[in-house]
Amino acid sequence: MENSFENEYAEYYIDNGVVRFIYKQNLTIQLAGAMEIVSDRLQLQKGKAYPILCDIRGIIDISKDARRYLATEGSSLTKAVAFISDNPLSQILTDLYLLANMPPIPTKVVSNEYEGMEFLSEFIE
Repeated sequence: MENSFENEYAEYYIDNGVVRFIYKQNLTIQLAGAMEIVSDRLQLQKGKAYPILCDIRGIIDISKDARRYLATEGSSLTKAVAFISDNPLSQILTDLYLLANMPPIPTKVVSNEYEGMEFLSEFIE
């Protein structure tokens, strides 16, 4: 793994001090998938904490267990997260994630990449 990686769930890469996730289209995530996503991200990061820009527009469903896992274990080596969500379904899923799981890191839902980078800018080294 260099500065990018792709699996069946998403493309991940590090760019200008930010880990960027682009989830694949029409994606459903269960607990096993969430575990793989976190494991792959941690390998990409090689022990260094980063802010994360996460494009979730491709996710159509995510299980309760997967949400819980991403909110807890998924916060490892994460300084802050900006979720890009520009449609009502992904907005609802994100709101549920934030309300039910209360991630321990600064987290914000944004409608585009520019807003996400603006939020994450204070967390970039």
